[in-house]
Amino acid sequence: LQTLDVSVRTEALKPDMIEVDFDGVDMKMGYNRIRLNGMNGVFSGQLMLPVCVSGSMRWAATVIITTPARQFAIPFHFDVAGR
Repeated sequence: LQTLDVSVRTEALKPDMIEVDFDGVDMKMGYNRIRLNGMNGVFSGQLMLPVCVSGSMRWAATVIITTPARQFAIPFHFDVAGR
């Protein structure tokens, strides 16, 4: 396991909160959501993702941006190589 640094930068939006939710694309990996700390449009945090014992893992990271007017959910997919 290694620490994963997560950061989101905003320019036009002034979010109240930014969270990132991580889930396995092909295998459910439990609740893995982090609330990022922010200052001056840069939000960041750290977490550790669970290890998949079957090898490589495809993840979905959904960035959830909450503003006073609405909430946005932006998905990203990435692969983590097995060891």
